[in-house]
Amino acid sequence: MKKILVLLLSIFIMLIISCNNTTESDNTPPTVVITYPANNSDFEEGTEIAITADANDNKGVEKVEFYIDGTRVSTDTNEPYQYDWDTGAKRNSNHTIYTKAYDSSNNSASSDVITITLTEPGGNPPNPPTNPTPANNATSVSTNADLFWTCTDPDNDPLTYNVYFGTSTNPPQVSNGQSSTDYDPGTLNEETIYYWKIQAHDDHSNHTTGDVWKFTTFTGGTGTVTDIDGNVYQTIVIGNQEWMMENLKVTHYRNGDQIPHLTDDGDWASTFSGAYCVYDNDPSYANTYGNLYNWFAVDDSRGLAPEGWHVPTHDDWHADNDWNELVDYLGGSVVAGGKMKETGTTHWNSPNTGATNESGFTALPGGYKSSACGGYFGDIGVWANFWSSSDLDSNDAWTIRLYFDDSQFYNFDRYKKYGFSIRCVKD
Repeated sequence: MKKILVLLLSIFIMLIISCNNTTESDNTPPTVVITYPANNSDFEEGTEIAITADANDNKGVEKVEFYIDGTRVSTDTNEPYQYDWDTGAKRNSNHTIYTKAYDSSNNSASSDVITITLTEPGGNPPNPPTNPTPANNATSVSTNADLFWTCTDPDNDPLTYNVYFGTSTNPPQVSNGQSSTDYDPGTLNEETIYYWKIQAHDDHSNHTTGDVWKFTTFTGGTGTVTDIDGNVYQTIVIGNQEWMMENLKVTHYRNGDQIPHLTDDGDWASTFSGAYCVYDNDPSYANTYGNLYNWFAVDDSRGLAPEGWHVPTHDDWHADNDWNELVDYLGGSVVAGGKMKETGTTHWNSPNTGATNESGFTALPGGYKSSACGGYFGDIGVWANFWSSSDLDSNDAWTIRLYFDDSQFYNFDRYKKYGFSIRCVKD
């Protein structure tokens, strides 16, 4: 009997000890969310993505696992929970990401699944081509006009262009894969509507096709004139006059003598004889803007203009005032400048106010050479300055000016040592 009582007492004591050692069970799972990246994010191929997660648990988080496309790729046991994913060459593809957190009782929970997209670098197409020259719907465009445009790419990818040009509203392709933003269509027909568009391609097989633009060429006679150097200039009949449509770039007088080409600022400021220079002393400007001449070259008896042509007159004491005749024909000085300026902003600074070039004169803003000792160049793209052959006194001569932000025609007297552009008119 005594043995039985001892046995029962032992069992009772063991039950008490067992109950004292029993702890409350943990059935609460942790929580976990992905804090970066956001769902539906886009990344370029090769990007390293720092995937981060926030996990919490009432008893403490043991670990966080990272899964990409259903495969565990990493485990992190310390905050902040993060996995740096090198995406490598997984381009043009969608991928799923989720995380899974565990606590010390092996309870677990998963985050929401997010999706990200990996794209090839330069995956965006080029921006649409803009700033056409001739401007869209321009009239009286030169039959010798070139086409110009601008285009950019959001990824700064190199671009090439297909050019479509012709007389139909759906113009045919005339150039393929060119890198330049200009095209020479050759000599155009008069009184003709031309249509054109540009298709831009990047180096990732993306492309953008621009709007169809149009312009109309001159109504009226055009021709050419050749100077002593063999330079050929387009000409246009405006009223009863025939004008050069391009700035003079001759380097010899009509008798064949060389016109001094002065590049030194001091020489330019000190001379009282005929001379010319090129804007910024950069020969490439001469092809478009012609040369800049002082007035002494205009007045030289050896002749600056081609045979049968002259530098236009402009003062109130001449009955045959060439510039005034042109302005009167175009409707007066308030509107004449706009009718004379080349359209668009390829050569003129924006906004090129009022420019229609409906006269066909195609004035270009060649800037000027200062007469001061510094002899600086200035305002290409801003002003078109043209000498007349008429002087005011021993120091000054008459010049005309057109502005980028104005449609008026202006005349000024300026010191004869300035370097300005020249247009010639037929005798």
